[in-house]
Amino acid sequence: MSARVDLPGGWFLKPHAAPCPVAGWCVLELARPCPTLDALTLDESRMMGEHIHRVSAAIRAVTGCQRVYLLAFAEAHRQVHLHLVPRHESDEATKAWALADLYRAVAEGSRPPASVQDSERAFAAITTKALMARS
Repeated sequence: MSARVDLPGGWFLKPHAAPCPVAGWCVLELARPCPTLDALTLDESRMMGEHIHRVSAAIRAVTGCQRVYLLAFAEAHRQVHLHLVPRHESDEATKAWALADLYRAVAEGSRPPASVQDSERAFAAITTKALMARS
């Protein structure tokens, strides 16, 4: 899978680790150790918002999804990171909490993940668009 891409303000973007349930699923993470959102500096919070805006637009443009879900639990990996997930209205498995069932089904092997090639292509295109939006 593609490597992470460093973003301004101490953030980076990486693809969801394999097996990835949906091509285009990205993770935005703060580089410095930080366990909770309220521990972000105001500058980090502003940059997070800018990155969410740009990456969401890039995910929609690349995947053709109708919306982008934003998930933040930080239990397994106790570090500020946000999952940006394409929501395709034509795929009920990506609708709201059904996404959790899809995630579990892919993890347990009862549903195939997105292909590695599709995920890598989507991530490369998303990062290109998101970085171009800064120019």
